[in-house]
Amino acid sequence: MKYKNTLLYGMLLLLAGTFEACDNNGIDDLDFSISLDNPQETFKVGEPVTFNLYGDPDYLLFYSGEYGKKYANRNRTMADVEALSLTYNLELKYAAKRFRNGTRVLISEDFNGIYDEENINKATWSDMNGQLQVPVIESDNEGYQHGTISNVQVDLSDYKYKNFYLAIEYNLPALNEEEKGKYVHPDVYFYPKLNQTIDGKMTQKTSPKADFGFNFVRIKSNDTSSDNPTVTAVDDSKVSINGRNGKNGTHVWAISLPIDAAKVSVDEGLSIKNYSAALPKYSHIYNEPGEYTVTFVARNANAWNCTEQVKEIKVTVVE
Repeated sequence: MKYKNTLLYGMLLLLAGTFEACDNNGIDDLDFSISLDNPQETFKVGEPVTFNLYGDPDYLLFYSGEYGKKYANRNRTMADVEALSLTYNLELKYAAKRFRNGTRVLISEDFNGIYDEENINKATWSDMNGQLQVPVIESDNEGYQHGTISNVQVDLSDYKYKNFYLAIEYNLPALNEEEKGKYVHPDVYFYPKLNQTIDGKMTQKTSPKADFGFNFVRIKSNDTSSDNPTVTAVDDSKVSINGRNGKNGTHVWAISLPIDAAKVSVDEGLSIKNYSAALPKYSHIYNEPGEYTVTFVARNANAWNCTEQVKEIKVTVVE
């Protein structure tokens, strides 16, 4: 008769999502196998693929073979980056033309991650020879001046295996006498997307707040009660800097957290069975065509020891 674990131990194994190395002393032998319930050359996107499971192991992990769910990558934390690029939109609204060059998109690979004026100045910041573009300012019908540049594509192949930082610098001088009382310090809206291809699949980081983690550093800001303060904000779609109509000039940086495109989370299996329930079959639906290596990891265990078997099967999915 198999040694059965306490319920708490079983729950811990399920929550872990992966198995550690086994020592099979005192554990019944495991004779686990799998087969396709409906053997065929291909399956269609959206239809269930059903697997027959034999041997009734205590615990069972399932790796579908999809991106992020591959058994071969269960310990991988660094990946080969096949392609890396930045796409962004940048808007300057209500801006005087002479302030266009006060807004820059920049990148650094030697910034040390200390977000203050001294360490920003120590770092090397580059616009990648003009690839990190800013808009041309033009007047609208009401006399306001705006500029928008959309879908800027920047190849970051040189940064595939480097830590780097992305930044917006907003550095506007004091207003001259003619400009005082007018709305000429621009509103800046930055919409970045980082595109990376790993294992043949392109994914995007699109949230300036959650994915990039932009931090603001105010070098010089309109913060006196007699002057409109600089307003900064970051959310899941954009970075915003609004210098208002400050007379004394504004200098603000928005800098991301370090970006390491090759750093990845380990692929995790899905716990589909514990010792308290039988599971003779298991079904999974694939939403994209492809060749998938499906892996089941079976385990018998008690609180002290375990035995484990890994079984794989190939599945082809077509449109």
